[in-house]
Amino acid sequence: MTQRSEAYYRGLVESALRDAGVTEPPVSIAGVAQHLGVPVRVFLLPPWFTGALIYEDGLPAVLLNGSRPEATQRLALAHILGHVLVLLGDATASYPRDQLPEHREADLMAEEFEMPGYLVRNEAQKWFNDYRYLSGLFGVTESQMFERMQQLGIIKSRGVVWDY
Repeated sequence: MTQRSEAYYRGLVESALRDAGVTEPPVSIAGVAQHLGVPVRVFLLPPWFTGALIYEDGLPAVLLNGSRPEATQRLALAHILGHVLVLLGDATASYPRDQLPEHREADLMAEEFEMPGYLVRNEAQKWFNDYRYLSGLFGVTESQMFERMQQLGIIKSRGVVWDY
């Protein structure tokens, strides 16, 4: 498989979100899966299991552990959809993969699903870069949102953070 940049993987997610009509937070990752035609099955499973990409009638489906916290399920679904988008974006790839999957790219894409750059930028302009408020909009922790806004260059440095 060809080596790609982070921007390529983030672009795959942005395209999928825009195609699914996502225009405001929070992102319905299950809705994106439905738009992609990937069924999501939730079952109560052992606590060590989170999620997997499985076969269902020869096509990919997502299996999630319903006994895990909702945030964990959401992140697992985003990660697995990252794997699906990589496969859809690479004409030489096949399903199932004959090699171990690259989780770094799927983790990067999961972050993009939760806090898409184009939505974070748009909402940050509306809400005066208030990372605390934005964390609630996107359903992530304040530290996750602060770090994402730093990655995007919206917040330049840690400096003084006013607690008002």
